[in-house]
Amino acid sequence: MEEYLGVLSMFIFSIISIYLVTRFKMIPANKIGMIKRYGVYYKPIAPGVHFLIPFVDQLVVYDINRELHLNREIIEINGEPRVSLSMYIHYRIVDERDYHDNNVDQFMREVLVEVVHQYVSRFGSMGISQQKLALQARLKGVMLEKIVEWGIELSSFEVLSVIEIPSQKVYSA
Repeated sequence: MEEYLGVLSMFIFSIISIYLVTRFKMIPANKIGMIKRYGVYYKPIAPGVHFLIPFVDQLVVYDINRELHLNREIIEINGEPRVSLSMYIHYRIVDERDYHDNNVDQFMREVLVEVVHQYVSRFGSMGISQQKLALQARLKGVMLEKIVEWGIELSSFEVLSVIEIPSQKVYSA
């Protein structure tokens, strides 16, 4: 009986040891991590080796350098599609907590679409492809105001295309 207890205790000790060893996590140099404690973001952690508390901590690892592609984003004015927008944004995360507290990609997309919507509402969509530089300057200005709140830094920002969508209204004579 005692020999079975010895084998059983060694088996349990081995399983617990293996589990605890797997709680050591390595974050590569080009990534950052955020510890979720009980499902809530707790604190950012730098690259390196870290121990996570069993059954309590979870690790979320993501790239520092991020990209957002808007490909043929349709901007509607009065319920009618008026402009197709394609752009590329490359940014770097500088403040992990602000980045995680805000869903940056979603907010960035919403802000950009709203700025284009306001621009088209104010100036119209006629000849908008020729106004690409003015629109890009306006979008970049708005982004530079927001990046402090979001914990990011812009690396590159380019409007690839802005195309007017012809009106679908059919006029009868």
